[in-house]
Amino acid sequence: MTSSVPSPVHLAALPRLPSTHIKRPRLAQPLLSNACRLNLICAPAGFGKSVLLNECVRQLPGDTRVLWLDLLGQELTPAELLARLGHALHQAPGSGEPLEQLTQLLSHQEQPLLIVLDDYPRQSCGELDACLERLLERGPHTLRWWISGRRRPAWNLPRLLLQGDLQEYDAHDLALDAQELARLLEQRQLLLSSELQEQLLHHSEGWLAGICLLLMQGGGEQLGERLQQGSALLLEYLEREVLEGLPTALREALIALSHIPRFSAALCAVLFDEDNGPELLATLRSRQLFLHRLDHSNEWFRLWRPLATALRRLPQPRSPQRLHLLACRWFAERDDVRAAVEHALAAEQPEVAANYLQQYGQEQLLIGNSVAQFLQWRSELPASLFSSTPRLIALQAWALIISTRLDEADQCVQDLPRFLPQPDARRQQQLLAQYQAIRGVIERQRGLRSARQHCLEALEQLPASAWSQRMLCQQALAQQAMAELDLPTAQQYCQAALQNARQKGSVLYEALLNVDRVHLLSQLGELDTAQQVVEDNLQRLREAGRQGPVAARLWLLKGSLLFAQEQIEAAEAALRQGLQVAEQSQDAYLLFGYVGLAELAGERGEYGEALQLLHKAERQMQWLHVAEVRYRQVLRLAHGQLALRQQAYDHALQLFGEVIDSLASGGQLAPSGFYDLALRARLCQAQALLAMADASGAQRILAPLLEECQTRGYRRLAAETRLSLAHAGLQQGAVDGALAQLRPLLADAANLRLLPALRVLLQHHAEGLAALFDDPAHGALLSQLAPGAAQTEPARTCLLSGRERKVLQLIASGLSNQQIAEQLYISLHTVKTHARRINVKLGVVRRTQAVAQAKALGWLD
Repeated sequence: MTSSVPSPVHLAALPRLPSTHIKRPRLAQPLLSNACRLNLICAPAGFGKSVLLNECVRQLPGDTRVLWLDLLGQELTPAELLARLGHALHQAPGSGEPLEQLTQLLSHQEQPLLIVLDDYPRQSCGELDACLERLLERGPHTLRWWISGRRRPAWNLPRLLLQGDLQEYDAHDLALDAQELARLLEQRQLLLSSELQEQLLHHSEGWLAGICLLLMQGGGEQLGERLQQGSALLLEYLEREVLEGLPTALREALIALSHIPRFSAALCAVLFDEDNGPELLATLRSRQLFLHRLDHSNEWFRLWRPLATALRRLPQPRSPQRLHLLACRWFAERDDVRAAVEHALAAEQPEVAANYLQQYGQEQLLIGNSVAQFLQWRSELPASLFSSTPRLIALQAWALIISTRLDEADQCVQDLPRFLPQPDARRQQQLLAQYQAIRGVIERQRGLRSARQHCLEALEQLPASAWSQRMLCQQALAQQAMAELDLPTAQQYCQAALQNARQKGSVLYEALLNVDRVHLLSQLGELDTAQQVVEDNLQRLREAGRQGPVAARLWLLKGSLLFAQEQIEAAEAALRQGLQVAEQSQDAYLLFGYVGLAELAGERGEYGEALQLLHKAERQMQWLHVAEVRYRQVLRLAHGQLALRQQAYDHALQLFGEVIDSLASGGQLAPSGFYDLALRARLCQAQALLAMADASGAQRILAPLLEECQTRGYRRLAAETRLSLAHAGLQQGAVDGALAQLRPLLADAANLRLLPALRVLLQHHAEGLAALFDDPAHGALLSQLAPGAAQTEPARTCLLSGRERKVLQLIASGLSNQQIAEQLYISLHTVKTHARRINVKLGVVRRTQAVAQAKALGWLD
């Protein structure tokens, strides 16, 4: 071989970057920083594989030797690869066996070399795959490969992964995220509402080419229509880049599968029996033809959403109705009632769908968006079918109860007496018990005291086989007891229901019951236990694949508990996660998410955003036809708390008084999830009076409130009330009384999540509480909280979280908020939130003051 030293890659030799290219450091930095022998990017057309490699190559050090070979997706033999590499390296290869010559050629390179094979052959190419696999095994440690393509090569990738020699990107990795979409829109100078951006990301699933093609015709209202129906431009792209050149069987399989929401090899064997369905699916997978994996075991798939939308517009080689009927029977044979019903409706067979609905179980309603789907079926099927049997009427009622459409549930259950009398006494008794159970849960949701009697009578008659209804009655009784402020009784019913759920092995019902248990633990002040219960149940639901309204409620509770610990960023993420799932499930618990996010916004001083969130919560409740008793007073209290933050004290007092009067005069109990609503409103009322310097008025509310909280076991609320009483005493100059209220709290202040409130009190009354600093048991804690003590303890324990400390270090280095956001891969909004929290903890108002104070305390290097 003759050789000469190849020069580093020239930018002119690289493909031109698109004019609309946006940098993607999320993907580029891991690719540039790892030392893997192979970086492999496999994804369908239009996900930006080549552009990503191009972007990364341009960021390599100037002396890096790079060979860029564009294979154009065409077939390539090892001999042809040898010739191309020899030409690129300015070396003439020998005439021996290609693999040996390639090995010799690459092993003689003295300096590190990166070979980029862009657009790897799309057809199965066993000879080339085997050759490159051997090169990956034999190649020198100075040789690295970056390979992109639409087909996953037949290499022993698991072994490379275990050896640390492989990093792989697929379509899910390459899909645009929300921040990248925002940068793309900014570059194209397109203004889209946040709602339309979410729709674009959802319908396109982050497919870069699809997004760009949809945006070429501009934004506005037409974009929403194109998202639902596709566009001619997008369809033309798919015809050329995806369908052109495909064998007829594969093309027809893709078009047929665009009608099937999810499919597996076994289902494909039924749908495409004459065309060898499983092999078709395997071929679609290997050729990266837009299959979206639905599970980690690679059993279930669906087509990427924009592809399916476009393919349904093409001429159909197979009857969609026949495909749906085949799928309906297949799912029914496997007791997947929900899927069977969906396919029966899609096949325009409502009677068949109603027949399968008979097999629907109550636990099914708690999975995913099953309630929303069930109620959608209810609107599509003839009403006579849904009222044709007691079981269908009961299922409707439970679905309406879960979605808190109580008026409709009332109307629905009125149809049950039509089936009386039953043929025998046993069935008569069971039907009446079902009626009592539904009636009891409805009345509990309405906050009516009569719910207890209905549930107790139902429990006496419901057979052991009706275990799910029995648990729902026990849950309603636990909720009723909490709303009546009877925590011991609530514990008894909650424990009994949990025991039944565990005996039946129902992870879903156990998690549902633990939602109320978390509320109960929070009221008892056992917040650490509550947080552990949330984490454990979320984990079990993940392992069981049971996402839906129950998981949403647990995420929302997690956000609330994290907020109490001042973990603001994590709290907001959990609340948004829960809210997203709750909205998808059309679960009325989404109110909890909006109220929590509004509280976070109010904490940041973003009162306009907080108000918008509360208004959106009300609209959502009305759109979902949620009974007003479930949200009206909750939102009124939240508006009052926001007014209190804005120092609109008279308005806040008015709102708190309306909550208290409404609950007292209407005889209604607090709604689920907000069991201490009346007590909380009284505390807020007192806090408003304190803000108006009416300490005596506040004390008249707080003293009986503290006694009631202590008597009933509301440990955390009692502690908050003590803090307010201390505040009232300090306003009046009664220091000894204030100290008497505070001392019992200090040992449990951290466990009860009272440090933020205690810090505020110390900031306003540090001088009056000076005696507490001399207490050896609590002095260290108070010194950490009081800003006045900061200058006397430079080595004090850092109160900043790890992320807050990192942000402060970057502030100290002179970076702007935008630069910090880019360096930490977080949003600008999150950086500003961290900066505000840092200022609060340090008792300062400016960035420079925060840096100086932190250095004085020894919190910065």
